[in-house]
Amino acid sequence: MKKIVLHSVFLLFSVVGFAQISVKVDTTHIRIGEQIQYEISTENQAYVKFPKLETDSLHKIEVLHDLPVDTIKNRLYKKYILTSFDSGVYTLPAQKVLIDRQHYLTDSLLIHVGTVAVDTTKQGLFPIKDIYKAPPKTWRDYIQYLWWLLALIVLLSGIFWLIFTLRKSKKRHNQILLSPIEEATGNLENLDKKQLIEQQKIKEYYVELTDIVRSYIGKDVNIPTLEVTTDELITLLELHNKSKQLGIDKERIKELHTFLQNADLVKFAKARPEETQIKDDRRTAEQIIKNIQEIIHRPKLDEFGNEIVEISPEEIQAKTRKKRRRIVLISGLVTLLVLALGSVSYFGYTYVVDTITGHPTKKLLESTWYRSNYGYPAVTLETPEILKATATDDPTTSVFSYGSLTNGFLCQVTTSEIASEKEVSLDMIVENSVQMIQNQKGISGFNYDEAAVTNNDIEGKKITGNFRVAGQELEFNQFIYSNDSHIQSVLIVYKKDDSYAKKIAGRITQSIELQKISNDDDDEN
Repeated sequence: MKKIVLHSVFLLFSVVGFAQISVKVDTTHIRIGEQIQYEISTENQAYVKFPKLETDSLHKIEVLHDLPVDTIKNRLYKKYILTSFDSGVYTLPAQKVLIDRQHYLTDSLLIHVGTVAVDTTKQGLFPIKDIYKAPPKTWRDYIQYLWWLLALIVLLSGIFWLIFTLRKSKKRHNQILLSPIEEATGNLENLDKKQLIEQQKIKEYYVELTDIVRSYIGKDVNIPTLEVTTDELITLLELHNKSKQLGIDKERIKELHTFLQNADLVKFAKARPEETQIKDDRRTAEQIIKNIQEIIHRPKLDEFGNEIVEISPEEIQAKTRKKRRRIVLISGLVTLLVLALGSVSYFGYTYVVDTITGHPTKKLLESTWYRSNYGYPAVTLETPEILKATATDDPTTSVFSYGSLTNGFLCQVTTSEIASEKEVSLDMIVENSVQMIQNQKGISGFNYDEAAVTNNDIEGKKITGNFRVAGQELEFNQFIYSNDSHIQSVLIVYKKDDSYAKKIAGRITQSIELQKISNDDDDEN
C-alpha cells in the first residue's frame, strides 16, 4: 500500500448551534512539525471581530500565521495556520467571535499529533556527531582590525596635534609679546599720563619711576632687582657685568647709582625736589634704560667682523620640540603608507578597501561556517549563516532561507512531497521553478541554461542564469533533485559583479549532500 501523502485533504466541518458561525480544519491528525489550516467563517454582518486564537491549555499547539480576513459571497473567512512539535492529543478550546456586540462560541476540537515512525531495520541510526571545532584563527582574521586600529591612531594623532596647535596659538595670542625695552617705554608713557606730579604725589611718582627702571634691568640683565636695596642692586650689576662681559661702563653704573640714591631720598627721607629736578630725573631714567639696552644688545662680531646671531635656549627648545613632532608625524604617515601599499600589493586594492569598509559578503565569506541538515528528506550543506525556517501554507513543503533578492544575496533550501497519484517529471518541475522565478515582481532580462547532475545517485537538474531586479544584475544557481516522491531544491542568488558572493555560492554548491529515499522506506497507512 502506497504512502498517503499530505496533499490529501480531509475537510472536517463543525457547525455551532447558532448556525451563524462555522469552523473547519483540513485535518485533525498530523505528524510532528506538519501544519493544520484552521478556519472560522460567519455571515458578513455590520460588525464582526475574530479572536486572537487560543490554543490548548499546555500551549503545545502553536500559531504560525494569523492570516487576514477574506470576504467570499457575503461571508467572512478567518484562517490560522497551526502546528505542533510534541506528540499527543490536544484540545483546541471554543473561540469567542464578537458579532454585533454579542459573543458567539465555536466548538472545541481534538488535535492528534503523532510521531514519525522510523524503521531501524532498513535505515540504520547515525552515530552522534562530534562537537564542531572551528578552525584556528590566523593573522588574516585580524587584518581588518589592524586597519581600523591604524586609522584610529592616525585620527587621534591628528586630533591631539590640532588641539595642541590651537592651544599654543591661543596662548601666543593671549600673551603680550613685548621686549623689556618696549615694556619699559610703555610704562614710562603710562606714568606720564597719570599726572602724579600735577597732583603733588611726588613719592608715588618716584616709586613707580624707580620700579620701571629696576624691572627693566632685572629682565634685560637677568638679575634680581625689585627686592634688593640700591647698593645691593649696584653690586649685583657690577658682578654680572664683569662675569658676563656685558660691556656696561662704570659711568653708566655710576649714573644709575646716583639716580637711585636721589629717588631713595624722596621715597624714604621725604625730600621735596623741584619740578625741574623731577623732570630731569624722568629724562635720566629713560636715558639709563636706552643706554643699557644699546650696550647689552649691540651686535656681536666675529674675528672677521661678521655679526654673530645668538639663539636663546627657549628658542632652541621650541625648535627641537617642533622638529620632533614633525618627525613623529612623518614617521607615522610613512608607516601607514608602507602598510597600505604592502597590503594593496599583496591582497589587491579591492580586497583592502572592502576590508576597511566592511563589505557584507566578504564578512560572510570569512565568518564561521555551519554544516546543517534542512527539511525531509534532509539536504545537508555548509553556509556562513544558519538558514531560518519560513512558514508556508503547504504542510508538505519546508522552506529554509537566508538573505533576499533586494540585498543581492539569497540562499534557499526547499523540500516538498508529491502526491502519489500525480506523475510529475523532473523537466516539469524545472519548468515550474523557472516560471516561479520569472513571475517574481520586478524581474526582467531573465536568461538561463540547464544541465543534468547527480548527487548521492539522485538525478537532478542544475539551472544557471541571470536576471535584473531593482537595478541590480543578479546571477543564480539552482539544483533540483527528484528523490522518489520528494523534491529537494537548493537556490543561490548573488550579484553578478560580487566576487565574494561567487566564492560563497561555490563553497555552498560543493558542500551539498542529499539524503536518499527509496520506495521501501515509505510508511503505509
